[in-house]
Amino acid sequence: MDVKKLEKVFFYNSSQRDICADIAWLTEKLFLEKNSIIIFCTDQETVEVVDDFLWGYREDGFIPHSLQKKGENSVYPILITTSIDNGYDHNVLLALNGALIRERDWQGFAKIYYFFDDQDSKEKENARSMWKSFSSFKVECKYWITKKNKWVLANSR
Repeated sequence: MDVKKLEKVFFYNSSQRDICADIAWLTEKLFLEKNSIIIFCTDQETVEVVDDFLWGYREDGFIPHSLQKKGENSVYPILITTSIDNGYDHNVLLALNGALIRERDWQGFAKIYYFFDDQDSKEKENARSMWKSFSSFKVECKYWITKKNKWVLANSR
């Protein structure tokens, strides 16, 4: 897959949502659109929760994925990890828990879906920092919130 310039970043304020269900739905949708996806978690506990949820997401199937293993590159189109390795050839990044992402780590992705909880001051601060960083590179950013249990676009830049 060709490395693409980052086109868009979607920020999701997930403080009032079942984040695992949203991640599973989005991952399945992106996978069916032939994207390769890294799900970037801030800790191993989140990796395990997401891993378990993706295996049992549907009664009639599962979302095929793998976990990062030391020294091994993933051939799976969906990888759950606590680190972003430039050796992977994925075009979409799902960043969870308001993770800070270094510029060199996000440059190879075409799209980023950034989930944070604005009730957590550190995650909120990180999201603001990431918004400023992406905006300074003229990357299109969209900020989504929930109203009546639906995602609603709140801001765009």
